[in-house]
Amino acid sequence: MSTNLGEVPLRGRVAELSVVRASLNTLRTGGGSVVIVRGPAGVGRSRLLAEARRRAHTRGIRALAGSADPQYRAVPLAPIVEALLMGPDPVVGAEALPAALFSDADQRFLLVQAIRQQLEQVALQAPLLLTLDDLQWADPTTLLALRSLPSRLAQRPVLWMLAVRDGIGSDALHTTLNRLEDDGARTLDLQPLEASSVAAIARDVLGHDVDESVMQLAGSAAARPLLLVELLRGIAEHSAHTADSGVAPLDGRLPDRFRDLVSRRVARLPDGVRRTVQIAAVVGPRFTVRQLGCLLGEPASALLEPLRAAIAEDLIVAHPDDFAFRHDLVREAVVANLPADLVRGLRRQVVDADLRTGRPLPEAAALLAAVALPGDTEAVSLLRQAASMVAASDPTAAADLSVRALELTPPRAAEWADLVTETVQLLLRAGRAAPAAALAEQALEIPLGPRAEARVRLGNALVGLQFAFADAVRHCRIALELPQLPPSLRADLLAVLSLATALDGDPEAAGEVIGQAMTSARESGNARAEALTVCVGSIVDFHRTDWRTALAGADMAAALTKRVEVPQRLCEPEVWRVLALAGVGRLDEALAVADQHQAGVGVGLSLGRLWSATRSRLLLDAGRPAEARAAAETALSAVDELGHGDFAAVTAITTLGRVAVLTGDEQALAAAERDAHKMQASRSASVRSAGAWLAALIADSGGDPGRAMAVLAEGASRFDDAGPWSGSPLDLADVPWFVRVALRAGHRDRAERAAAAAGRRAEANPDVPLFVAAHAHARGLLLQDGEELVRAASLFEAGQRPLARASALEDAGHVAAGRDREEAVRLFETAMRVNDEAGAQRDAARVRSALRELGVHRRRCTRPGTGQGWQALTASELEVVRLIAQGATNRAAAERLYVSPHTVSTHLKHAFTKLGVTSRLELARIALTRTQ
Repeated sequence: MSTNLGEVPLRGRVAELSVVRASLNTLRTGGGSVVIVRGPAGVGRSRLLAEARRRAHTRGIRALAGSADPQYRAVPLAPIVEALLMGPDPVVGAEALPAALFSDADQRFLLVQAIRQQLEQVALQAPLLLTLDDLQWADPTTLLALRSLPSRLAQRPVLWMLAVRDGIGSDALHTTLNRLEDDGARTLDLQPLEASSVAAIARDVLGHDVDESVMQLAGSAAARPLLLVELLRGIAEHSAHTADSGVAPLDGRLPDRFRDLVSRRVARLPDGVRRTVQIAAVVGPRFTVRQLGCLLGEPASALLEPLRAAIAEDLIVAHPDDFAFRHDLVREAVVANLPADLVRGLRRQVVDADLRTGRPLPEAAALLAAVALPGDTEAVSLLRQAASMVAASDPTAAADLSVRALELTPPRAAEWADLVTETVQLLLRAGRAAPAAALAEQALEIPLGPRAEARVRLGNALVGLQFAFADAVRHCRIALELPQLPPSLRADLLAVLSLATALDGDPEAAGEVIGQAMTSARESGNARAEALTVCVGSIVDFHRTDWRTALAGADMAAALTKRVEVPQRLCEPEVWRVLALAGVGRLDEALAVADQHQAGVGVGLSLGRLWSATRSRLLLDAGRPAEARAAAETALSAVDELGHGDFAAVTAITTLGRVAVLTGDEQALAAAERDAHKMQASRSASVRSAGAWLAALIADSGGDPGRAMAVLAEGASRFDDAGPWSGSPLDLADVPWFVRVALRAGHRDRAERAAAAAGRRAEANPDVPLFVAAHAHARGLLLQDGEELVRAASLFEAGQRPLARASALEDAGHVAAGRDREEAVRLFETAMRVNDEAGAQRDAARVRSALRELGVHRRRCTRPGTGQGWQALTASELEVVRLIAQGATNRAAAERLYVSPHTVSTHLKHAFTKLGVTSRLELARIALTRTQ
């Protein structure tokens, strides 16, 4: 019988195909799911994905395929874009994903959002299967997308099948897979084939039953069906007698026999073809004629015949833009048969050739990092440049490149200390605090000169800002005592010292350092040190309640920071400026700035995460907990590794905990309590404080004010300061809460100290409603003064804090209940309405209980802001939805309703959140269904 050189039927995957069948059936019911396919090279991951696509086609399900490639790890979302745009059946046109989102590295966060919208629109038309292969090579932006897209599209008929090769992959990949599994993804670990399946494949390939010797050889490849097929084809080509001696078990490497088979197969090729195949294998799984020409020193025309011959031999396949090996295992075998030094040298030439012919440095950097040898100063310089180029949009990749550059640099090199500090900064920017700390600490174990030691201690100080402010102060002071420091380095150290001193709770000492730091920064022309120093001055001014000077300083720091390259920056003052605006009650302005940064130019992946976390807190303050929760979840979905002092993660976790308290979500409360305990164990004082405050909120929500006060024993002393310092409490509106809980727990002295501190802030800022409101609320609680509490509610409304207003109204209702029932009912009902509109179900339920005690029964509102569905829409939102569904633009709807376009946009945004849609098309479909 003849040998089968075509596609071999899929054998031995009955259980896996059952999962595929069930997942495809689920698409018909409108739900999505994720299936992860894992296994070693050659086990049949790609084959299973292909079978899934074939079965999807027979069911009328649209199937798309993409694959990651190690050479294109610098290309954002490469496998997803390949699936959407470059297959035989593209689902979107190139115009749907603006080129600017690809060319501008700062807009990758927006690119993920654009792809989500496109997938939603496609899934509305028909069920969709999206297979992504070889994710061990995926670029970081793809991994970011996979952490959020499947969950965001869970209610759409989208099946994700993701294939990953075992034993390879970054920490970010493992984090992504773990997160998907936590969210319900099904994992298929492909196992070795059973003997019956091996025999069936042998018959498929050879065309007849095989004897025991061939089965013994075939059985050794049962763990890798692709390898099995290649071995059997080798047997067919070279005769069955090679099976007599058997082969070594597969232990993650290519069997010698298979290498020999591939070697003999390649050796039979003509010299020119053999040389072309060997050089192509060295380049990588995919290669271009230009790359081969540079390495072989031949024009493209001279390579046409060798490539045609390799294609005819079924070794290589042609694609529209490049070529690839039919099986990567064959390519690996070709490379394994070449001397290692030759392979490394050729790959180094590939990098040089790529750069000469215009390939972007970040794209060539991954291969350069793999092949460069210690002492290659040119490679170190190129890797540092590449890290700087991608730092804004892809801090994880930048950190990896910088780590590799450091590995290639001997400690005696002049640039070693600078490179240590650069790497520490990039690791911290990537959220990898633990490796940054280990590197900074280990670097000090090496004997260093004064300047090098100072640079390394600066890196340790930056780590200290994540772990323990006292450590940062210590390292800066030691470094500043070293002789002959360059002025610019001294300015950096003084600037970081000022920040660490401020965060460690000593504003006056920080003020003294700020003067020295500013002088040093300006004399040395160090813009980044000056920007940080101005930002620290703003923080100190704010906590001294001089908010006008604080905001002016934040503006100046933001302007100075724009002059500094992203990887060199020591701070992001715009985030502080927004928080300061919200802190003085200018919440609408703060949200507008945050929205602009979230969606505008200059927002890379790390900053996108930071702004999502910041917005989550602002949205919560604005009484929009549903949107706050969504923003916080977005921020956490982009975290690769949570450092002890990661501002974005801590802010997002705290927001989720506060939303859980407001809504009474027991599952979310339990998760928040676990997070609070973890935060309380941090080495960072500010993180411990945030964890304690969250734990206290949860304890009080459970009816245990005594435990809440015990948790806050350390932080309560901060109320004696004008600050309160170091972010405790996290919000001025928390002061009345603290007073109320302290009074219930029998700690009137602590309540009085907190109210007195609030009074000092209000006295210093009589024109800031939020400061005055916090004091009036605290004073009203202490004195049980209903008029003060009503005044506080009015001031909170002026300060744009609806939930704080509802709290003051509720307290005023309790004071009025004993003497004026009608007034108490009026106050309680207003508080209940505000809480209901915001979606604060637990607070609203508590107020309803107070009304029942007065003989008034009110049903639960059906329009909570955290609710979902049509019934959650307010009257104003319904008017906007109906006009937009009829085709009106925002401006046209605004004219019809006599409101501003901004108001229409806000109502539309709220409606999108409540209805779980992201496009006007979906909105129109839902509105039409409701009308019918």
